[in-house]
Amino acid sequence: MKFNDFGKTGLNVSDVGFGAWAIGGMAWGAGRNDEDARSALKTAMDNGVNFYDTCDAYGNGHSEELMGQFFKGIRSEVVIVTKGGTNFRVPERSKNFQRDYLLMCVDESLKRLQTDYIDVYLLHVPDSSFQDKENVFETMKEIKRSGKARVCGLAMWGAKDTLHALGKDREGVIEALECPFNILNKTNIETIGIAKERNIAVFTSQPLASGILTGKFSADTRFAEGDNRKGFWTPERFAAVQRDMALIESCIQPPVRTMAQLALAYNLNYPGICSVIPGAKTSEQVLQNLTASGVVLSDDMMKRLGETEGFVF
Repeated sequence: MKFNDFGKTGLNVSDVGFGAWAIGGMAWGAGRNDEDARSALKTAMDNGVNFYDTCDAYGNGHSEELMGQFFKGIRSEVVIVTKGGTNFRVPERSKNFQRDYLLMCVDESLKRLQTDYIDVYLLHVPDSSFQDKENVFETMKEIKRSGKARVCGLAMWGAKDTLHALGKDREGVIEALECPFNILNKTNIETIGIAKERNIAVFTSQPLASGILTGKFSADTRFAEGDNRKGFWTPERFAAVQRDMALIESCIQPPVRTMAQLALAYNLNYPGICSVIPGAKTSEQVLQNLTASGVVLSDDMMKRLGETEGFVF
């Protein structure tokens, strides 16, 4: 396992982490159970993974609960990321970044995680209006001063809102940034560059493009209701990336053996990214993800993969 500095925070994290959205039991299709989830966490730990990403809204708290149970007694051996700001208590799952709500979320996450501190606490996709209206930077500073979080930052989606936050952050409050990035998704290229300049720890979600870069889905795939991919990965979007997918497949050559390994390695070789957090529901998926750790891609290979047309949102 390869480890990288987590920006300027003093933390050191495995280059391949564990994305714990899927083990929460919602949004990523069928075939999940707690026994497999615990087995997946054990396999990750046994193979050197020390970086685990969750959120209070994943499975309405269940992902945090599973992690709290599993890491009890070995808490100091891992770096845990969690997030707050999505109000999963209401049917519309609305956003709330008011100070009192976020402070309540921190306390509830601590309880579910069975810990007295969170390594990395992120606000869960506050758009620019929330950033301005709720004065979120002051709340992040307060959370860190309380000692309940060692590091604070943002988990974002589109570049526009992220760039707005980076432009407003004149005190260096943002110490960590989670954003979607992969060979196809070009959205956050500029934000990752700025974060690198500021030595903000960047780790990437959706490094496998929600599983599309494993090669096991196609335009004929029909995702079930409630699956996070339904609506985004339409037959039209699949058709739009077919040329890119062919280019990616043509790049599978030693030391890379699979499309998924190549996709993860691309993230890990991209300047400014310290870790990737692919999701895993089973031990087998964990082991597949870990094959990317330490894989070095040539400059020519990175340039070729960077030539995909991809998409921006």
